[in-house]
Amino acid sequence: MKTIYENYRGFKINKDDSTYNAIHADRIIFTQSPLSQVLDSIDHYIDVTGISDSSEDLSSFPQN
Repeated sequence: MKTIYENYRGFKINKDDSTYNAIHADRIIFTQSPLSQVLDSIDHYIDVTGISDSSEDLSSFPQN
């Protein structure tokens, strides 16, 4: 498994064979391919749930 992003909006993104895993709080939240779908899903998840990590400013992370 190869790490693609160490911290994308609070998620760690790994590539495993032909799928991408988005991990948050040590749980796989999304498993999709291609990478753009995983990033879009994370963005949508953040927007809908309004989750934020009070110890970090999520606005500093790259966004699509």
